[in-house]
Amino acid sequence: MKIACCLIFAASVTALLRVSPAEPQTQAAEEGATLTGRVKIKGEIPKRRKIQTNADPKCAAMHPGDLMSDDYAIDPAGNVQYAIIYVKEGLDEQKFTPPKTPVVVEQKGCRFEPHAMGVMVGQELTFRNMDPDLMHIVHVVPKNNKEFGFSQVKRGEERPKIFTAKETIRLFCDVHPWMEAWIMVLDHPLHATSGADGKFKLKGLPPGKYTIEAWHEKFKPVTQEIEVKAKESKTLDFTFTEKQ
Repeated sequence: MKIACCLIFAASVTALLRVSPAEPQTQAAEEGATLTGRVKIKGEIPKRRKIQTNADPKCAAMHPGDLMSDDYAIDPAGNVQYAIIYVKEGLDEQKFTPPKTPVVVEQKGCRFEPHAMGVMVGQELTFRNMDPDLMHIVHVVPKNNKEFGFSQVKRGEERPKIFTAKETIRLFCDVHPWMEAWIMVLDHPLHATSGADGKFKLKGLPPGKYTIEAWHEKFKPVTQEIEVKAKESKTLDFTFTEKQ
């Protein structure tokens, strides 16, 4: 009888162990804090450059109006788009599993969309061509990661890549010199990119004290110190004052 009871108990424990619990990182994200805010510029707003697309008639046909550069995507109120807000210091020895959802950058209208993005080491970055019958050559020349370059011609064609080390990388097209974007490779998934209204939302921040940085290709980075508690929501605004 005792043996039978032990066997039943062991089977019950085994069954419980076979139940897949929620991933620890997912649970941590749900318990984490959320930062929201806006990125602005102080002073005169730089003008965006008009891009000449005449070298490729197919690109020119996509833009009967003016195609403007994305380096100074700033609205009349001074709200800055394409700033990357991320945790610079404070995570210490915390380890994170790369998100399963890939980051996607598209070649669309002879531009890269988005113009700036964050991705974690080990996370897939998918390059997708959305321009029909128009060849792009995606190219990066990193310092800490391997250089790569490849062509994409067909609409919907995709190519995944994974970075293995932290750094900020310039992405460009060998065919269309005005096409460029910025990739910030981090060792954690705690980052966000500001939208056209300058707003951002950074979710899943574990309780603790952190240095948060706002990075932009044309301005000197701005940092702020913050302390957050579990499930707390805080506002953190950034203002760029100096160019790089």
